[in-house]
Amino acid sequence: MRLASGIAPVRRLLDAGVPVGLGVDGCASNDAAHMVNEARQALLLARVGRSLEPFGCDRGPGDMGARDALALATRGGAQVLGRSDIGHLAPGMCADLALFDLNTLGFAGGAVHDPVGALVLCASPQAAHVVVDGRVVVREGVLQTLQLAPLIELHNRLATRLAH
Repeated sequence: MRLASGIAPVRRLLDAGVPVGLGVDGCASNDAAHMVNEARQALLLARVGRSLEPFGCDRGPGDMGARDALALATRGGAQVLGRSDIGHLAPGMCADLALFDLNTLGFAGGAVHDPVGALVLCASPQAAHVVVDGRVVVREGVLQTLQLAPLIELHNRLATRLAH
């Protein structure tokens, strides 16, 4: 949406057997580099409705649910990369994990009856815990692998210099 590149006909692609995955890249085309937000956007765009018919996108609310969007972000991404060892949890698989605390105000009510729906459709959560290749990189919402404040300061200083 940021690049005005159009909307992919995800349901038609999936129905035709085309592998579809979600990803995030840099701030040039993705504001937050936040995979859960991308799953939410994919879900909402798939539900846009009949207003897109002139563009060949016959969509509706039934085209994608929260679990479908989460599948695009996990199994779909693995499939696009040709990887059968990632994308879901099972014995013998690589197990990178992002864990979210749904016991917060932003998820109140929603997480009770549908935690996956709440994760995708409610607040945009930061991960409470992240494990990558067996290594804890976020614990209780705090990045463990580097000091974030000096990195942000450097980034802002370089961005200011670049802008001038």
